Amino acid sequence: MESRKESLLKFLESIEEKEVISREKTAESMSYLPEKDIPPINPQIMREMTVRLERTAKDLDGMVSWLEREMTQMSSHTAKFVDLHAKTVDEVSDSTDKSVKAMYSLLSKANSMQKDMTKVEMMSSHLKSINKYLERLDTTLTSIKPNPDIT
Repeated sequence: MESRKESLLKFLESIEEKEVISREKTAESMSYLPEKDIPPINPQIMREMTVRLERTAKDLDGMVSWLEREMTQMSSHTAKFVDLHAKTVDEVSDSTDKSVKAMYSLLSKANSMQKDMTKVEMMSSHLKSINKYLERLDTTLTSIKPNPDIT
């Protein structure tokens, strides 16, 4: 902070010097104007300007510090949110992979069951066919009269 004050004072002194030099050049170039018409720089005003400029510089320092803290905090939150988003994406990806694997497993089991059901349907068809033949045999056997000689 002290170096700012010093640089501000040097800046104001250079302005005063430039003002004096400028005044002298103006007076030389405009020789028809007497020097008493140019008002002198009021030291009280310069001191007041210095105080106000120092206060403004201090206020600006405070604002810059506040902005720096806010930006740091925002950066921290942003980094946390990016990490959270990445973790969430990873978890969703893992869950999706597990769901896809479970779906393929389910499809495989369904295909296996379908093959087994085809075999069961074939067996059922054979059983129905056998049942028809047995019913025919039974009908045929009941329609034949028994021979009394055979016993």
